[in-house]
Amino acid sequence: MADYILREHYLEILRGFRDRPVIKVITGMRRCGKSTIMRMFCDELIASGIPEADILFLKLGDELEAAISNHRELIDAVKECFIPSKGKYIFLDEIQDVDEWERAVETFFERGADVYITGSNSNMLSTELSTRLSGRYVRMDVLPLSFREFLTFREEYGPDATLDGKFYEYIRWGGLPGTVLMSGARKDLVSMLISGIYDTVFMKDVIQRNRIRNPATIANLSRFLMKNIGDRTSIRNASGYLVSKGIKASAESVESYIDALCNANLFHHTRRKDSKTKEYLQTSDKFYANDLGMRSVAIGYDDRDFDGVLENVVFMELMYRYGNACVMNVDGKEIDFVSYDEDWNPMYFQVSVSVADPETMKRELAPLKALDDNYPKCVVISDRYPYDNVDGVRIVNVVDFLVSEPRNID
Repeated sequence: MADYILREHYLEILRGFRDRPVIKVITGMRRCGKSTIMRMFCDELIASGIPEADILFLKLGDELEAAISNHRELIDAVKECFIPSKGKYIFLDEIQDVDEWERAVETFFERGADVYITGSNSNMLSTELSTRLSGRYVRMDVLPLSFREFLTFREEYGPDATLDGKFYEYIRWGGLPGTVLMSGARKDLVSMLISGIYDTVFMKDVIQRNRIRNPATIANLSRFLMKNIGDRTSIRNASGYLVSKGIKASAESVESYIDALCNANLFHHTRRKDSKTKEYLQTSDKFYANDLGMRSVAIGYDDRDFDGVLENVVFMELMYRYGNACVMNVDGKEIDFVSYDEDWNPMYFQVSVSVADPETMKRELAPLKALDDNYPKCVVISDRYPYDNVDGVRIVNVVDFLVSEPRNID
């Protein structure tokens, strides 16, 4: 078995769906660990007694390993190893560049094989599977390392540091596994690694995938979204930013460019929901960087942006824990995030650098108090507060929040 640091959060999900009659779709940005997680699961299958001859792993993005360009070639490559049937396991890595791949996946699935696929463009995979295999697949989004995962990696590979020091490293250099494995290396080398990953994602999954003819325009738009994490963003103010850079782009183009950046998993788009109607509002939304290390190399790290960075960290943690997070409007006041547990019960989160000032505390608590329910409510802060509960609202330091048990916010 290979020497891995296990990512139990994702392996537990795959174990739950093993041998279930659904296609397992694993999406996420390049280099976030999708392939390694699949290989971990392959090793678990072998350890459980599945013969290696009944498991096929094809790395489709590697032309040296599998020069496969269309669904017919993919079917032939699998048939060279075995006939897809019940008890066979097929793992197809970075499948999005194979023409009509969904036809091959449908064939393997209908023959009874247990099929797992990964891809770096989440929208494309979901769209094409929905068209051909609606209701017969489940999707698992893989994110960069959570802070708890980051600490596990750092304990194994990085130099010693305080917990707060590790948190600063986390928000400065992000959580891509390859980056964390370089803990202790010269910072310029770490920066070079992250820049290379960012350039690859940007070129392959944004420019080439969407056949964009004006890469400078979308590069500027990406920097604008990086700078504005946590701020309300509209097509109008994004277009205004481009105009300030001497770039003209229609609202339709700007919207399609933002979609391309999100589909490549460089950003997450979160919408605003009304607390009473439970409907999404047609107003400015917010965007968060998938990896803060990429943000640092794209626009530089600046402590003056810490409030947005802090919000980004909490958002990504909620996405990791619960798979969902949106902004909530409460009678004109805003709650930074609401997430829903597996029973669809809400949990509310405010994020603030500090609540030491009484007016700040009052402002952060106001929308939470306006809610007419008794579900958990929490304010996540970067400093320490002498009380951990104010008027029924939990006050917690961000590092304590990140290292706590995922479902423990009461």
